[in-house]
Amino acid sequence: MNDQLPTPTNSYPAPRKNVLLLSCMDLRLLDDIVRFMQRDNLTNRYDQFILAGSSLGANLHASWNEVLFEHIGTACELHGIKDVYILEHRHCGAYEKFLGAEGTFDDSPEGQLTEYQLHKENAGRLAHAIHEWCEKNNYPLNVRTLLMDLRGEVSNLDYLPTSINS
Repeated sequence: MNDQLPTPTNSYPAPRKNVLLLSCMDLRLLDDIVRFMQRDNLTNRYDQFILAGSSLGANLHASWNEVLFEHIGTACELHGIKDVYILEHRHCGAYEKFLGAEGTFDDSPEGQLTEYQLHKENAGRLAHAIHEWCEKNNYPLNVRTLLMDLRGEVSNLDYLPTSINS
């Protein structure tokens, strides 16, 4: 296990096609999310799907998960998306609401690492489900899992951004 937090990085190739962005509903980060997507050259090239807790919301609530996958299918059909960004964020109130004490983190190095690992686990679980959907529907998508801090800096959550059927 890596016991160090990653430094913010955009060490993946920028997408060349349209993207579906799954993000949290946290109103503190809306402008930061737009700036991040602009930095990835995605202005006017992404659909945004918002769920409280981002991947956690999709993983915990079957109805939210179903709607997310219906939306992914529609975005593939209408907008030809080729990438899905799962954007998590630090100090997420939905993690605290849905998980109680397990979703509450302090700013100590240990607290930050535990928070990072929980976001990585949930985003990875959803990314895996998206890849299974891709296989079933014969539609290749790249999936990127990302974590934003409250200053708008983004780091990769290290889920391999490979594509199915590519």
